[in-house]
Amino acid sequence: MWKHIMKNPHKVLPQLLAAGIGSWGFFCTGTVRGWSSPGIPSLNTTKTFDIDATEMAWIAAMPPLCALAGALLVGYPMQRYGRRTALIGLSLPFFLGFLLMGFTNLAQHKAILFIGRLLSGLMNGAATPASQIYISECASPRIRGTLSSFTASALALGILVAYIIGAFVDWWVLAFILSMFPLLLFTGMIFMPETPVWLISHNREDDARKALQRLRGKRTDIEAEFQRLKENQAKNSQQQEIQPRELMKGSVLKPLGISMGIMFFQQFTGINAMIFYTVSIFKSAGTTLDGRYATIIIGFVQLIATAGSGFLVDRFGRRFLLLSSAAIVSCALAAMGSFFYMQAQWGPALATETLGWLPLLSLIVFFIAYSGGYANVPFILMGEMFPARYRSILGPLSSSFNLCCTFTVVRSFPLMQISMEKYGAFWFFMCCTLVGIVFVYLLLPETKGKTLDDIEKLFSVKYNADGTLKITEVQPDNYSNGKTASIASSGIVMNAPSRESFHKQKGKQDDKATVENGNGFSPVPLNPIVDSEDEDEDDGSLVPAPV
Repeated sequence: MWKHIMKNPHKVLPQLLAAGIGSWGFFCTGTVRGWSSPGIPSLNTTKTFDIDATEMAWIAAMPPLCALAGALLVGYPMQRYGRRTALIGLSLPFFLGFLLMGFTNLAQHKAILFIGRLLSGLMNGAATPASQIYISECASPRIRGTLSSFTASALALGILVAYIIGAFVDWWVLAFILSMFPLLLFTGMIFMPETPVWLISHNREDDARKALQRLRGKRTDIEAEFQRLKENQAKNSQQQEIQPRELMKGSVLKPLGISMGIMFFQQFTGINAMIFYTVSIFKSAGTTLDGRYATIIIGFVQLIATAGSGFLVDRFGRRFLLLSSAAIVSCALAAMGSFFYMQAQWGPALATETLGWLPLLSLIVFFIAYSGGYANVPFILMGEMFPARYRSILGPLSSSFNLCCTFTVVRSFPLMQISMEKYGAFWFFMCCTLVGIVFVYLLLPETKGKTLDDIEKLFSVKYNADGTLKITEVQPDNYSNGKTASIASSGIVMNAPSRESFHKQKGKQDDKATVENGNGFSPVPLNPIVDSEDEDEDDGSLVPAPV
């Protein structure tokens, strides 16, 4: 797989660097999420200020709740100031949030801890669309899926790092240590280029050319790709400012609905219930494995599986990975639910003696399967499917919905275990995952290897499913006795195909063709067609329309 990716290393390495640094926003998001597992138990045992159990629960649940607002608020700075600038800007509040959490132990006041969690939660939501869109707009189609999957691997790595450090230090020391990682994001993004798409959309063509050249390598001829980016910008610049009614078009609602649906089924696999409540799940199962080490094992499994899946995205496609991931996840959830059902029927002692190995095995299989598809593909699709004109609006909307589902699952899981028993909770997530298989199979088109422009055409009423332009219905013309046909919507009359009625005229500047109409011949300019997937000359032509 690396041989496929590194076919032209001078073109790929600059994109790998941009994707690695851009995905650091997801790493910081992972540290926010991962702090809760070791941090909350440590806070509960070493607290030196007044805080009750309900407040503890809200400290754990605040980040996904605050992230809802963060994902929505980042849309404007991304569109106004750029994707790179947005990532630089959000890294500082990220740093401040962790810093305040650490200082809580010195100030002895819980309000500072709440403010710190609020700030880190807001930046948690803001980093998700900013990082994903930055990488998608910097990457070439041939390796865009692999590079976009860096975000999921970075998220898993951030969770694992927080688990490992938190196993050996107190909660406030952990917060101080984690505050250093947003500073790395700040430093790294300063040296990265802005996306060419955004630069062209803001009439900074010289900067866009330099950025594209830097991302594609010094020896790469970028002229064809740069001209396509300009043409897309020219097409979109003729359109007026985005109006709310535009968001109700089918070409906008279809990709948004599919993205939000996949985000829903991603969270209702129960992934964050597993992450937040790993220790309690193992205790309920009667295992003697220490909860701290259990989380580290799960973190390692998730990281390795997520990183491995990144190399499969552009080989097997998005649909295959989602479908296979969901199928195996549903089996793991069924097995976990079955264990707790047997525990309720046989009693804890007999169930643990007979099937005590099943919970750990089920969770390992669950995380491997989840990381192989559902962990990264929904975020890759978020960066791919949305029309470029509305991407800065739809990306945060989809991310916010994902975070809303995250908060719902995390807060409701303890109640679900009471109202429908433990086995019922796991079987509920299994049913949701099975419905997700049907959803993906029926509604999600394959985007593997397609340019962003081609993906937009999949959802447009003007194009067929294969990306070809739909032909307006041709009807016989009354005054010509059926010998010619006219296109009703345009008035153009076309004779039977012949070299005389349709011929190409070569000029010094542009190719043109003439088409016969009712009154004579009309010149039609013909733009040259460039293969964006020429891996030897231009293996990375990105054709998005800027916002």
